[in-house]
Amino acid sequence: MTDEEDTAWFTFTVRETDGGGVELPKLTRLLEQLSSTFYHIARTKLGTDESRRGPRTQAEDNLAAIRLVRVSPGSTTIVLAPPPTATQGQLAVADEPTPDDVAFDFLEEIQLIEAGEGTREDRLEIRRKVRAVIEDAGEIGARAEIVFRPIVPRPHEPSGTVLKAAFRTRELPADQPLQQSTRRRRVSGHAFMVDVEPGRPRIRLKLPDGRDVTLDVDEQLLAQISTALDRVVEVDIEEGLEGTFIASRVARGLSVLPTSGPGSDKPSKSIDQLVKEQNLPEERPDYRALASAIWETEQEVAEFQEQLAAMRVRG
Repeated sequence: MTDEEDTAWFTFTVRETDGGGVELPKLTRLLEQLSSTFYHIARTKLGTDESRRGPRTQAEDNLAAIRLVRVSPGSTTIVLAPPPTATQGQLAVADEPTPDDVAFDFLEEIQLIEAGEGTREDRLEIRRKVRAVIEDAGEIGARAEIVFRPIVPRPHEPSGTVLKAAFRTRELPADQPLQQSTRRRRVSGHAFMVDVEPGRPRIRLKLPDGRDVTLDVDEQLLAQISTALDRVVEVDIEEGLEGTFIASRVARGLSVLPTSGPGSDKPSKSIDQLVKEQNLPEERPDYRALASAIWETEQEVAEFQEQLAAMRVRG
C-alpha cells in the first residue's frame, strides 16, 4: 500500500482478480456506476426527486462530485477524493449533508448487503444501485474492500477513525422480496418527449408543479402518443409498488386535452365572470396575511412546496 492510499479519503479495492490487468470497459462501468450511486444518495439526502433528469445541480456536485485520483494495477485499487468544496475549508452547516455522509451511506449499504440484511423501503433504489456497483466489481474480482477516512469524525467516533468494509462481489445474498401491488391514478401535463422506439415506447411529461416524469407506454397506445408531442395530455398511469416504493410507471390510457385554440392567449372567461358564476364573496380575503400566519419564512414556504410536489408525484 502506498503512502497516498494510507491517507486517501476513500479507496475501493477489488481483490482476487484474474490477473493480467483489467479490461477497460469493465473498469469504466464500475467507475460510472460508482459515480451514479453517489449522486443518487446525494439526491436522497437533499430531499430532491431521485429520478430527476437533466444537468446536475451545484448542491448535488458539492456532495457527490467525487474525483478519481489513481487506479493501481494488480488488486485493482481505485483511490477517490471528495468533491473540491469539501477540502476548501468550508465549514459544514449543522444538519446539512456532507460528502462524508454520502460515502458513509454507501459503505453502510455495502455492509447490510454482505450481512444479508434488508433495507428500508425508502432506500430500495439505493440498495439496487449499490448492488449494481458490487456486481460490476464482480466482473473484475471475487472480493472487494472499502477503506473510508472521514474528513470530519463521525458522531461517537474518535478523530482519525478509519472505517472499513470487506465483502464478496459474487453470489450475493438475495434481497427479501417486498409485497407487490398496483394502483391507478391520473396526471396531466405537457408532453415534451415521445419515444416510439420498438420494445420500450415512452412519454415524458412536464407536470404543473414543474417536475418531469418519464413513463413507459402500453404498446396499444403507440398511435396516440405519436400525436401527443407538444400537447397537453391526461394520462391514466398504472404504478407497480414494492411495499410503498414505486418500482414502475406505465401509461395505460392517454387523451389529448383541448386548448383555447391555436395562437390564443386569452382565457375564455374573465375573473369577474368566474366570481359571479361561482357566487364568491365580493370582498376577497387577504391571502398574503393568511399565508404569512402559516409560513413565517421563505424557507418554510420552500419546504412546503417541496413536500406538496412530492405528494403529487406519489399520487
